[in-house]
Amino acid sequence: SYAQDITVPLTQRLLISKRTASWCSLCGGWGWTFFRNLIDDNAGKAVMLGINYDGQHTTPTSLALAANFGGVSQPIFFVNNQNQQVSSSGAAAARTSIANQVNTAYAVPPLAQTATKLLFDNATQLLTVQHKTRFFQPGSGEYYLGLYLVQKEFVGFQAGQGSTAIHKERLFNHIGSTPFGELLSSGAVSAGAEFSGSAQINLAAQQINNLRIVSIIWRKLGNVYEVVNANDNDTFLSPSAVSESIMDKLALKVYPTLLTKQGTIYLDVNPEFDVQTSIWLTNQQGEKVSTLFQGKLTSRSLQFSVHSFGLTTGVYFIVVSAESETQVIKLLVAD
Repeated sequence: SYAQDITVPLTQRLLISKRTASWCSLCGGWGWTFFRNLIDDNAGKAVMLGINYDGQHTTPTSLALAANFGGVSQPIFFVNNQNQQVSSSGAAAARTSIANQVNTAYAVPPLAQTATKLLFDNATQLLTVQHKTRFFQPGSGEYYLGLYLVQKEFVGFQAGQGSTAIHKERLFNHIGSTPFGELLSSGAVSAGAEFSGSAQINLAAQQINNLRIVSIIWRKLGNVYEVVNANDNDTFLSPSAVSESIMDKLALKVYPTLLTKQGTIYLDVNPEFDVQTSIWLTNQQGEKVSTLFQGKLTSRSLQFSVHSFGLTTGVYFIVVSAESETQVIKLLVAD
């Protein structure tokens, strides 16, 4: 299933992050208390990350995000990409300022937001994250979706706190192939556009009730990934408790998803799938370019030549619709 039963909330949630290191006594001092205060102040309205940039508790993911946000000291507190310039003497004022920023943002409709469904197979320890991103307003740029594994509590050394300090909201790992996720859209994107998919990660040696999954929509500007919106989820469902969707039964495979203008699209389907189905091609603005198929998929393999559509290079989407469910597959067309 490609998360068609997921409803994306109309919420703007700022990302609050702490740049920290295990050897930093200030991180375990006033910064320790300040981060906990931010967690309490902004519960449900902001997404929190403790990002280790040095010391004992770094991971490839924390190093990547720390480098993206920048900074040359610690602790540093960011709201989205903005350094809040917090000091021990200014902590009280900064606490109020950050809460005001969070409340103001939360009251404004977002450009885009992501929602997730978390399916955890206890036998295999495999987590499947189904996700849907919806643009509520038109946008332009290079947008990515990053998915992250966050430990609610992590026990480990912290200068100023000792060897069994309980770290909060520790950024642990990314889900997918890269720290900043998969490309959603490049160029103009229309209001109402939706992007669905799924990603998996093995959670062996992790306590499921100590985890939350954070989603971040990034907009890439130059070499910097800027936060557009964030969300989180810690409700884990059993796959057996979720009824199989029509798209699961379809078991659709499309290849290649990067092709030349003279290429051919191949679709492999479950031969037992006997449902009225529509397949069409849209551009990035959601405009239908061509209808590829309408009817019942009685053949296991279908193929469609691309050159007949007169496509220009760029990003397109194959949309498959059956019994009110929709699956969207990105297609890159090159010269």
